[in-house]
Formats: sequence, structure tokens, C-alpha cells
Amino acid sequence: MGAITDNRHLNLFVDFDGRPERDLGLETDFLDRASSGFVSLFVYSWASPVIVLGYGQKIEDIDLDWCRKAGVPVYRRMTGGTGVVHRRDIAVSLFLPKEHHWAEKITGLYTLFLGALAPALEAAGGSGRLKENPHKGGRDRSPICFEDHLSDTLVADGRKVVGCAQARRSRAVLIHAAVSLNLAVDVYAGAFRVSERRIEEGLGEAVPGGHAEEVAPHVVTALAKALGMSVRHQALPDPSELASGIFG
Repeated sequence: MGAITDNRHLNLFVDFDGRPERDLGLETDFLDRASSGFVSLFVYSWASPVIVLGYGQKIEDIDLDWCRKAGVPVYRRMTGGTGVVHRRDIAVSLFLPKEHHWAEKITGLYTLFLGALAPALEAAGGSGRLKENPHKGGRDRSPICFEDHLSDTLVADGRKVVGCAQARRSRAVLIHAAVSLNLAVDVYAGAFRVSERRIEEGLGEAVPGGHAEEVAPHVVTALAKALGMSVRHQALPDPSELASGIFG
């Protein structure tokens, strides 16, 4: 028998304190909660630059020596996909029991999730739309998340501004979005061994000059409306397992 899902409340957790090892560790806890029937939304942001790689991404994709010299910590997330630089951006993680109708299909979940995020970004003064004719994933994909225009993508003026990834367990699903607000051109270029011009031409900002604290309420409102749930604010728990950095 599956878990009994609470379809009335969206449990909201927010953290703008800038501790990636805690926030990434908390995602494990929230996924466990989803296995018991709870729907949770976790929104967080980090002020200092942090590189987060996809779960199975090769460490050779980045220049660890450059990261050490620049003092930029590197972590892995539990979702797939490729690398993202977070610096005053906003991360949005939605945790669903597997019985929830949004969680039925991988591509369907991307469509529903991004379909709620797009109007939220517009309400915040930015833009982002689903990519028309998205590319298919392959072995030759870029190590930089925001250079891949797949079905998990929102774009603005031809540049990717939101990238998503999922993690699926036997009884729960996590869908995560990285929403670009402050493009860290210098960090992307140094860590991924590419030119700054390449980053400027390929990556964009969903809400140029936007602040996470100002964008987050729009995101929360839009997702709660799309899910048909009322928001229930929750205090952050102590994570049972802190994320360990590759370098940090």
C-alpha cells in the first residue's frame, strides 16, 4: 500500500543563509519526507559562488586547481544533468510522492513544473519560455547545464535561463530548477575552461539584476496555484546528512 498523500498543503522551506552543504543535505531529508506522502518545496540561494555538478558528472569536466585557487567550492547534487555555477541565483526543489499525478512521467513533470515557473518569472519582471524543438540528450552534451537546450529548459532571447533535473526513488520524486539571476561569467569561464565570451553568448538571466528574496514569492505562489495547494511555511530541520564537497 502506498503512502497517503497530503494534497492540500505545500510545505515550504526557505533558506537564503548561504550554506550549500546544509541545503544540499536537506534535499535528502525532504525526499524521504515525500516518500511518506508530504509535498514540499525548498527554495534557497547562496551569495558566494559555488559549483554544483550533476550526480554522475565527470570531475574532469571542471578545473579543480582553478577552483581551489579561486576559493570556489564544488559539490554534487542528487539529481542528474550537468554543472551549474550558483552565485546569488535561486534554486527551486519540489519533492513529490510517487503517487502524485505530477510525478507520473519524466517529460510530463518538466512541462508542468516549467509551465508554473515561466509566469512566475514574468511576474517578477523577467522572462522565460519553454524551448521550441528542444535538443535530445546525448554523449556530446556540454558539461555546462545552461548550454544544453533540452526539454528541461526555459529560454529568453535564445539564451537558457532555467535548467532542471530530476531524481527518482522508489516512492518519491525530486525535480530541481536552477534559475539564473546573476550570471557568474568569470567563474563559469575559469572552472569549465571556456572563454567568457562563450558564456555571455550562451547563457542568460531569467530576471536580470533580480534578487532571490524578491523572485522567490512569485515562484512559490505560482507553484502552489498550479498544484492546487495552500502554502504552509515550515522551519528548516537539522539535516540528517550534510552534503560532502568535492572541494569546499
